Amino acid sequence: MATVSLADVAFRNLPRHPFVLPGIGVSDLYVRPKKYSLTCRKHPDSKRKLLQKSDVSSNFRAAVCCSLGESGEASSIDIVRDEVNEDELMAARNALYEAQSRQEALQKERDQLLKELTKQNEVLSLITHEKKMAITELEVGVDKDAIAVNGGRLALLIDDDSQKVKLLNDGPRREIPDWMARRIGSVRVKFPPRKINVSEANTSTFKSLELPKPAEVWSIAEAKPKDGDIVIDKEVIEKKRKALERALQRKTVQWQKTPEEIRLEPGTGTGHEIVFQGFNWESCRKKWYMDLAPKAADLSRCGITAVWLPPPTESVAPQGYMPSDLYNLNSAYGTQEELKHCIQEMHNQHLLALGDVVLNHRCAHKQSENGVWNIFGGKLAWGPEAIVSDDPNFQGRGNTSSGDIFHAAPNIDHSQDFVREDVKQWLNWLRNNIGYDGWRLDFVRGFSGEYVKEYIEASNPAFAIGEYWDSLAYEGGNLCYNQDAHRQRVINWINATGGTSSAFDVTTKGILHSALHNEYWRLIDPSGKPTGVMGWWPSRAVTFLENHDTGSTQGHWPFPRDKLMQGYAYILTHPGTPVVFYDHFYDFGLHDVITELIEARKRAGIHCRSPVKIYHANNDGYVAQIGDTLVMKLGHFDWNPSKEIDLDGNWHKFVDKGSDYRLWLRM
Repeated sequence: MATVSLADVAFRNLPRHPFVLPGIGVSDLYVRPKKYSLTCRKHPDSKRKLLQKSDVSSNFRAAVCCSLGESGEASSIDIVRDEVNEDELMAARNALYEAQSRQEALQKERDQLLKELTKQNEVLSLITHEKKMAITELEVGVDKDAIAVNGGRLALLIDDDSQKVKLLNDGPRREIPDWMARRIGSVRVKFPPRKINVSEANTSTFKSLELPKPAEVWSIAEAKPKDGDIVIDKEVIEKKRKALERALQRKTVQWQKTPEEIRLEPGTGTGHEIVFQGFNWESCRKKWYMDLAPKAADLSRCGITAVWLPPPTESVAPQGYMPSDLYNLNSAYGTQEELKHCIQEMHNQHLLALGDVVLNHRCAHKQSENGVWNIFGGKLAWGPEAIVSDDPNFQGRGNTSSGDIFHAAPNIDHSQDFVREDVKQWLNWLRNNIGYDGWRLDFVRGFSGEYVKEYIEASNPAFAIGEYWDSLAYEGGNLCYNQDAHRQRVINWINATGGTSSAFDVTTKGILHSALHNEYWRLIDPSGKPTGVMGWWPSRAVTFLENHDTGSTQGHWPFPRDKLMQGYAYILTHPGTPVVFYDHFYDFGLHDVITELIEARKRAGIHCRSPVKIYHANNDGYVAQIGDTLVMKLGHFDWNPSKEIDLDGNWHKFVDKGSDYRLWLRM
């Protein structure tokens, strides 16, 4: 008897043990191999003939009977003489083929899953290796500033050999559109090749991008409103956003140091200066330098750019305006070291320190043989030859004065070469050894502006202001409307300095005294320009309301107390260089409102040369546009930008003080 096994034929590739395919079908799906066998028995010839004779017309065939037991083994039944049912034979054969097909399909699906699992294992191994490499580099102290090995998502775009790229290309994802492929191709050429190790990266000529830190990137989402702001609706938020963007733009221009700000002129500074007079008439009664120094941070935060300090030299009068030994800086305001400390604090807050220098006169230390005080001491030991000859009180032996006589002290003759050389050396000593940045020049009417030009060119200050004080024109006790002669005298002195110095706009101060009492028509001249020096030479006009002489405890010419804020609204929104007085800022409770006006000036970009267009100036009020982005109104005049036909743009009300003043900024 010959036996043929079908197990090796039908299930040759099946595993010998059951296996489970995760994620396919139910969790208990498996295939159990079965063994099928066929037993064939050969009959003798005699018996074969007998079978044929018994029923010649019948068809006898060998039947294969298969039975599966509980053990899964197939048993065979010998060939019998019974008649074979062909339908049953075909059904068994079909069942066998179906089982074989299902087994082959499962085998292919298993192979596919194993292939994908192998790819995932490769990617995981690659990621694990890169992490180990990074940890190893940190442990050995790789320089943080070295060029980092490219990786992450960027590597998918620049390395065709990356396993990650293969996974994306071969994995279950949609194909990249042609337009996206072209864009990726255009970007790839701009990146350096991928580095495979740190040593190669360190020796590469390519440099990584130097991106700003998150803290350095301005974000509107992180911008916080100021204290007191009330966010009501979306429109208010939008206005705040635009205001912040404009402020950022202006600060960016300032940080980049535009050519206009890099080029300092002593007559104008940067053109955006806001000066603070840091003392009053009574400041000499205390250690003023030590009292003023801590205020530097607040002044800078409020928008001040320069601080005018009191006279530093030894003086017969404690206020400092009767100097004697110019090199002795131990004064009533403090010692020389305290002065240097105060100036250093100003510099730490990016503020200019302006020294109040008295060059017109000087008090002598000794009397001459005639009993006249005209012998000077200290390092600059001058004699009567340093005093002008037309001084009626001190018997000077120099040349005649080039200006007006100051009768309280000997008037210095600046036509003498040795005097000018000594003055220039002293100014440079103040600049280089003490730290002053510029000058406020006292009583410049006493000597020619040509000498001022020489002193400024020699000491090269960042900013210089001359005090050219002169009386305005009055008629019948009332201020005259036409003050052209007064402002012309101030401009003549500025011209004499060659424009190297600015001057206090005394004309504008005097006109404001009367104009703010419902006489706003005084603020426009016949040509439509502002009155005062501001209208003729705004870049050299230093506007102010009060100082240590006109206000404080002296009160020679005090500004109307109830009109102070209107006055500051005018000078802080108009061209020229405005000055804020110490008493108003810290003693009168105007700190916040002045700061608000300074903020408006900075937001609008107002500078010393800004153009002014006056729309209205009458008894009811004053309306003007300064620059391109600010409009202001004084008085109870019923007006707003929408009522002006010639005023284009979208205007936002920035400050509203009712009948005193209102400010609008262009959106």
